[in-house]
Amino acid sequence: MRPTILILLLILAYVACNTPVSDSTTVGNATVTDSVNVWLNWVSDSAALTKPQKSNLLQKAYVLSLKSSDKVYKTESLAKISYQSLLINDSLNFRAANAELLEAAKAIGDHKAHGLAHWDLADFHKNKTPDSAYYQYREAYIQFSRADLEGTHRDYPARMLYAMANVKEKSKDYVGAEQDAIKAIALFKEFDSKEYLFNSYDLLGIIQNGLEKFDKALEYHLKSQTYIKSIAPNKRYEFRIRTTNNIASTYLRSKNYGKASEMFNYLKQEDSLYSKNPKLYSRVLASSAYSDFKNGSTDYTNLLDQITKSTTILDSLDNRYVQARNHQFIAEILASRGDSVQAVQSGLRAIEIAKETQNNDRLLSSLKLLTTLDKRNSAAHAKAYFNLSEKLHLEERAIQDKFARIQMETDQIIEKNESLAKRTQLLAGISIGLLIVCIGIFIIISQRISNQRLKFNQKQQESNQEIYSLMLAQHGKMEEGKKSEQKRVSEELHDGILGQMLGIRLVLSGLNERDDPSAIEQRAELIVKLQELEEEIRTISHELSAAAYKKVHNFILSIKDLVKTVQQSSDIAIHFEYADTFDWDGLDSDIKINTYRITQELLQNSVKHAKCKNIRVAFLKNKNLLHLTIQDDGIGFGKSKGKRGIGLKNINSRVEKMGATFAIESESSMGTTVNIKIPNIDLKQRHPKPKTIRTTVADAQFIDKG
Repeated sequence: MRPTILILLLILAYVACNTPVSDSTTVGNATVTDSVNVWLNWVSDSAALTKPQKSNLLQKAYVLSLKSSDKVYKTESLAKISYQSLLINDSLNFRAANAELLEAAKAIGDHKAHGLAHWDLADFHKNKTPDSAYYQYREAYIQFSRADLEGTHRDYPARMLYAMANVKEKSKDYVGAEQDAIKAIALFKEFDSKEYLFNSYDLLGIIQNGLEKFDKALEYHLKSQTYIKSIAPNKRYEFRIRTTNNIASTYLRSKNYGKASEMFNYLKQEDSLYSKNPKLYSRVLASSAYSDFKNGSTDYTNLLDQITKSTTILDSLDNRYVQARNHQFIAEILASRGDSVQAVQSGLRAIEIAKETQNNDRLLSSLKLLTTLDKRNSAAHAKAYFNLSEKLHLEERAIQDKFARIQMETDQIIEKNESLAKRTQLLAGISIGLLIVCIGIFIIISQRISNQRLKFNQKQQESNQEIYSLMLAQHGKMEEGKKSEQKRVSEELHDGILGQMLGIRLVLSGLNERDDPSAIEQRAELIVKLQELEEEIRTISHELSAAAYKKVHNFILSIKDLVKTVQQSSDIAIHFEYADTFDWDGLDSDIKINTYRITQELLQNSVKHAKCKNIRVAFLKNKNLLHLTIQDDGIGFGKSKGKRGIGLKNINSRVEKMGATFAIESESSMGTTVNIKIPNIDLKQRHPKPKTIRTTVADAQFIDKG
């Protein structure tokens, strides 16, 4: 059944690809976009397709993607085609798709897609031309650093640093590799990428081995092990075995053969290692035998059997690269056993395989071994060793120089771009600044002209408003006093005089019918009573006449009204007291207005900020000074908070206008007292003995904390 389905799918793909299409053309039930997606899914998900079949589908998807007018979709499709072509080693499709991807990503400014294109190119070059791979990884790092990455893609810059470190380590640029790996770890920690943190610390351990800092290498390998428990369960076995092998190899390289033998023997007995990773198992067998040999084992038969078994497994895997190592181990063991002829043959076999697989490290170590084993050709082996060592050293130095040059050039480009960007920003900032300055100057000049025109009118309006407000207040107080006096006179007349006159009238009505001495006596008494009422009416008339000539205390009444209003709106007990002997209405108009406004502002401050229960307001006099005191029992405030608000600034301004002094006494939780002293007051005495009237607006006890 499965082959039939595969054939049908291939027929559908063939028909679709040979039908002229545009973005709106349909192939079967699918649009061009759907067709490309279907083919890409087949390539990535189907294990039944052969490499030629996958290449054919990728080629068709590539052709259709180029016809798309949707630039974003085109870029995304080319990125998938480039990656899939790389996975199946289809270099022809890969180079075409990757080149188009680079152009498409640049055209739309897609830094992520641009970075993916360089990443694919780096993977394409990493096994053949490490300098090109390094360049592409670095370009990918730059693009990813500029991209707006989300989710699992946020660590792409760190992955590129890790890949750059890998390339440098394989080229023996251990110092540069260490620097890139440390940078990668810093980023991986930021994104909490546990798997890559394991890989990075493991790589740092390998780098330290190359630098022959074996203690540091062990430290990094052990650090990598701490991340294994945070990795997906299906990967933990692989990572645990890998890092254990690296630790054992570190012990072997540091000549701690006892510890190396112990760890390799542990790995050799690990369940399922052969079935899960036969290549690593074969290496462990050979390493275990060699570390046992170096640790003093003379069971040569068992040792050689283990290495032979390892070689057999490598043959089955078609892996000749590692076999050179096995033949070198065999040569050393045979030489130790005294079989020098077979030892030399194994050494020569190791050299042959190392040359064939371009395993230069093993070739060097095998030549060095033969200089001691093959006495007859020792000089030739030594010369070959020296020449190869020099050649490899020069090649490694050249590659490392390329790495440094690539990094320097890209850093220069980045620095130049940053410099241009800063210069552009500076020019733009200067231009905007000049424009703002010009606009500001124009606005300031316009405002000054306008302000000069309005200033006089504004001051006149303020003066008129204050005068009008005072007139209204005075008129209201006059009306209120008039009504109060009218009510009092009405009550006196109604309850006193009218009642008595009604009684006299009723008595006289009864006496008119009598003419006896008693009636005459009563009439005489009533006449006296009428005389008394006449005197009482005269008294009331005199009082009204005197009151008409008395000045109504409008200023004090205004303050009382203010106090009453504030208390009713705040539920705070306010106590007002003032000197009754002073002619308050005789004060200068500016002093009355400013004193009223100051009192109003201070009461509002106490209500808003003091959290008090009682307020005391006192208008007193002492010789040539008028004292205004407002005191509350609120929370007070510290010295650092004094005189910050605009209200207190206004009070200061009014105090200065009157030539007065202004003092505030306040501590946290101890209430606030404001004292204002107004000098040079022309005081008028209405009574020879001054007295103080205390008006209590609410029935509450004031708490004096001063």
